[in-house]
Amino acid sequence: MSRPDQGRQIHRRDAVPAPPTRHGVPAAARRRAHRLVRDGGLNTRTAMRLTYLKLGASAFFWGGSAIAGKLVMDELGPASTTFLRFGGAAVLLLAIVPLMRLPLRVGLREHLRYATLGLIGVTLCYYFYFRGLQASSAFNAALLEATIPLVTLALGVAAGRERASRLETVGFVVSYLGVVVIITRLSPNAILEADYNWGDILLLLSTVCFGLYNFLLKLFAPRGDATVQTCLIFCYGALGLVPWLLLDQEGLADLRRFPELEWSLIGCMVFMAVGSSVLAYLFFNQGVHLLGAAKASGFINLVPVITIVLSLALLGERPGAIQLLGAAVVMVGVYLSQRRARPGPAPAEVSRAAAGAGRGAWPRRRG
Repeated sequence: MSRPDQGRQIHRRDAVPAPPTRHGVPAAARRRAHRLVRDGGLNTRTAMRLTYLKLGASAFFWGGSAIAGKLVMDELGPASTTFLRFGGAAVLLLAIVPLMRLPLRVGLREHLRYATLGLIGVTLCYYFYFRGLQASSAFNAALLEATIPLVTLALGVAAGRERASRLETVGFVVSYLGVVVIITRLSPNAILEADYNWGDILLLLSTVCFGLYNFLLKLFAPRGDATVQTCLIFCYGALGLVPWLLLDQEGLADLRRFPELEWSLIGCMVFMAVGSSVLAYLFFNQGVHLLGAAKASGFINLVPVITIVLSLALLGERPGAIQLLGAAVVMVGVYLSQRRARPGPAPAEVSRAAAGAGRGAWPRRRG
């Protein structure tokens, strides 16, 4: 998939006046940057540039996740690929949390909530994602992931916790018309005989799972440090992947073969586990802290673009005219839905790769 809320959001557009800015940077962000300068020995301009660089790196990690996954699955099955990614990320976070002097102890109720989030946002979401990616293209995956914020919005509206504007409603309808174009390829036989690419259907189910994850994240509104939240969600998600790994005929054999793979493929797995699932989240969370959710969320829009560019350059995928038409319709719908969107991000890979980065806000996007 690459992509959890990245900061609290205000849902009523008139609830809070816009913060004072200077050269486009909110005053609160400048104060946080000055504290970073004071504590870290950096000048203000360097601190801000470093923050933007980290946000760009987050978008690259999330955007490249689908490409790395496709390359690894040329040798390994989706079960072992998914488990290695999130199992590795969970182990790394379990090592990082004590170094940050953060407590991992939470109550039973919180554990149950994290387990639910992990099973939906990691286990089910990425089961569908990697199975679908195996049979579809990274190009299609990027386009379908772009609709995750709309799924989250639809669930919020259905539950009576969100109100959709006219533009958001129109954007939702237009985007899913584009999804229909991508899945059916505008073929009458595909429509009448339900002759679809099952990989695209699984990718669509993956976006629904992550939209539900976003919805539950807001509903549960877990407290505590976001790094600890992500660690626990990844741990439960990785545990949920174990039955799939055991039931898969080649799953355990793939794990034994992993050290024998070419270094380039091992590097792709490290890219997903460390870059897309850990560093991207940490960098993005720092960006939200320094710049605010609204400004940092703009980088999320780069994720599908990066995926599409990399799929053309590294995988040699050449979308046909129907795919390009569907892509254009989806992007128009997403643009319409975000023209007057509430501030705040929601990645698919952030969404996905950073599942759990939020602390009780509605992700708006990664993955």
